[in-house]
Formats: sequence, C-alpha cells, structure tokens
Amino acid sequence: MDNSREALLAQMMEITNCQENVALNYLTRTNFDIEIAIRHFFEGTVPESVSVQSNSLPSPSVAQSSSQSSSRSLEQTSSPDTTPEPSASEAGPVLPRYHSILQWFTQFITLPVRLPLMFINLVYAYLFGMPKTVYPHIFEYIEKHYSEFNQVKASVFYGRQLQNLRSDLQQNEWKFLVAYMHNPHGDDTFLKSLFTSDFAEQVRNHGAVFFGCIMGSDDANRLRPDRTFGKTRKSCVIVFVIRGTSLTRRLLIDQLHDPESVNTNINLALIDLIADEADRIAQDRERNETRLLMQEQNREYQESLQRDLERIANSKKEKEDAEKAEQEDKKKKEESEMRVKKIENYKDQLRQSKTPLTGPHDILIRFPTGKKVVKFHEDESIEKLFEEALKSELCPLFFQMHQSFPKKAVPCLPKWYYDILICEELEPKEECFSSDLTFAEAGITHGATVFIDNL
Repeated sequence: MDNSREALLAQMMEITNCQENVALNYLTRTNFDIEIAIRHFFEGTVPESVSVQSNSLPSPSVAQSSSQSSSRSLEQTSSPDTTPEPSASEAGPVLPRYHSILQWFTQFITLPVRLPLMFINLVYAYLFGMPKTVYPHIFEYIEKHYSEFNQVKASVFYGRQLQNLRSDLQQNEWKFLVAYMHNPHGDDTFLKSLFTSDFAEQVRNHGAVFFGCIMGSDDANRLRPDRTFGKTRKSCVIVFVIRGTSLTRRLLIDQLHDPESVNTNINLALIDLIADEADRIAQDRERNETRLLMQEQNREYQESLQRDLERIANSKKEKEDAEKAEQEDKKKKEESEMRVKKIENYKDQLRQSKTPLTGPHDILIRFPTGKKVVKFHEDESIEKLFEEALKSELCPLFFQMHQSFPKKAVPCLPKWYYDILICEELEPKEECFSSDLTFAEAGITHGATVFIDNL
C-alpha cells in the first residue's frame, strides 16, 4: 500500500474511531474515496461488495440495511472463522448501479395493474380490517405488551409527550433528540435491548434526550411526516439537532436487527454532531464578533462623519457670519456717512442763508471753543436755537445742549437729527428732543446761557 492510501486509512480510522480492517473495507469498496467512505460509515450503508467471502455469514444483498451490513463487516473482520477482507491492491473498481431507474420504470409500466389491486386492498381493509390501536405514548404500549419492563421504562425513555418537550427544554440543556419509533407489527429485538443495555444512558451522556413513540401516533407523525408510497414502515431511530424550539433531522437508521451496531453508529453520530455543533457555535461567535466589530466601526465612522459635517457646517456658518458682519459694518459705515453728509449739507444750507437774527431776547450759546449770541422771539420754535448753533464753524456735527442754571437739557434737537444720533449710538438724552416746542414753552428766557455738549 502506498503512502497516500496509508494516510487515507489513518484519517478514516481517526474520524470514525473504527478498526483498521473496517476502515480498509469501506475504503476498498469506494476506491479509497474517503468522503464517500465516511458518509457510508455514519449513514450505516455499505457500498456494493467486491469479492467479499464469508464462511459464517451470507454475502450482503443490495437491499440490506446499514446496521446489518456494518455489523457483518465487523464480524467478518473479528471472527476467526471468516476470510479476511481483500486488500486495496486486490479490490476491483466499484461500478455504478442503475437498478433504481429500472425499478422505477417497472413500477410505472405495471401501475395500471397495481392500481385496481391497491384500491381493492384499501376497500377490504376499510370494511373488514381490524381497527389499529394507537398508543399516544410508548409507556402505554409497554404496560400492555411488555409489563416486565414497567419498572425500568422511566429510566430509558422520556416520560412525557413531544408537545411537553418544548417547556422542558428551559430546565434542561438538551442539544439533541434521539427518537425511537416502534412498529408494533415488526421486530421487537431492538426495543427489548433498550432495557438491558446502556444505550439510553450513553445517549444522555452526549447531552441528548431519548424519546420513544409508536407508529401511527401523533408524535410519530410529527417527527416523521413523510410518506412512503406502497411500502410498510419499519421501526427506526432518528437523530435530531435541537436549535431553540425547532428540530432538524440529521440521521435516520431503520435497520435495527443488530442493536450493538446501532448503538455504535448512534454513539459515533452524536460525537460527530457535537463536533459540528461546536464548530457552528464557534462560527456563529466569530460572525457575531465580526458583526459587532463592523457595527462598532460603522458607529465610529458615523460619529466621525457627524463631527466632520458639524465642523464643516460651523466653518461655513462662521464664514457666513463673518461675511454678514462685514456687510453689516459696511452698510453701517455707508449709512453713517450718509447721515454725516446729511448733517453737513444741512449745515451748508444754514450757512448760505443770510437771514438776520431778530428778536428782543438774547441767548448766549457757549461752544467748546467759543461763544455766540442768538436773538429770538418767545413764540419762535426752539429748533431755531439748534440751527444757529449748527451753522457755526465752532459747532461739532454731533451735539446736544443743556442749560447750566437751572441745570437742565435744552429740547431743541429736531426729530431727523435726534434719529441720526440714535443710529450713531451716541445715546442723546430724551429731554433734548424738541417736540415742536417754542422758546417760551421750553422755558428759555432772555439772557439765558446754553452749552454745547459734543457727542
């Protein structure tokens, strides 16, 4: 045997935990295709036999079960009376089989003949057949037919129906469901072996719950809802994976003639399922960690993006505010220049006026750098005092007046000039607003002295 085949043989023995002769038998039958050999081993099926001879057992047929064939292979490799399995060099090629196509074609051709017979059988069974007794739980069947196992049945099977399993999952950490479906009209060898072997205990040691039901019951129909047309159901063992409150079928063995072989296959299958579940949990954990990492990265990216957007918005707002402030300053400056220009124009108009000052009363106007005497009548508008002060070269552009004795503001500023002082933010006194008063109404008499306040 070359090195590659020896490596395949060692890998097969390590994965299946079987003996060297058994592994060599499966590899030889599959032309050393290890994937097909492992699948046949765990599914309990044996490929087409190639020149296998046995003194104590008949050669396996095409329709034999997985457990029976595997047990016979074990007997052939372990019994001293059997001929050893052929080596890899003596094995011939495994030829494909097309019997299933021929069988289907034969059934299709004979369908017109079989349909009337099937109908007659159904009518006869409905009219004259005995009603089938359906046992809701396997405990009732055991009490009636196998009373000698009443005391140990609770230590073997799950004691409640399938609908109660969902509530019990909350108190137990079951990962797998191993269900045995018993056919009351079939062989009971495997059922009896359950009470004398440690099969149920091994199942529970692997974190599984062992459930039993009778063919035709509601629990059996839920666990195996598929139908086999024209064939009779056999007792079987089904392995389910429990995920949350759902069941996923992973393995079915319906050849239970050799309980020891079935026990071995179920044990190995549970070990393999435990490894698969561990890998799945690790992959789920890795995916969750990756998803959480991506969520964290997305969150950080969104926060960074939000900060960038806020920074851009703030920068844009600051720029707009600066431009707006600059425009407002420019506008204020232009408006201030226009107001100053207005006052200067009005001052020039007053200077160009050659109207002489008349009146019996004199008022002395004191400027910061000089003084001037104004003549007036008592019934004249007090704004005349403002005009005479403004047209003087000594008068500043922005000013207000007050009287020293008694000390009070002189209300001589016209409205347009008072508004200009407000716009220039010079804070003129409200008492300086003229309100269209006359000299007499304002209390300005002959010989009064008023002072100019530069704003």
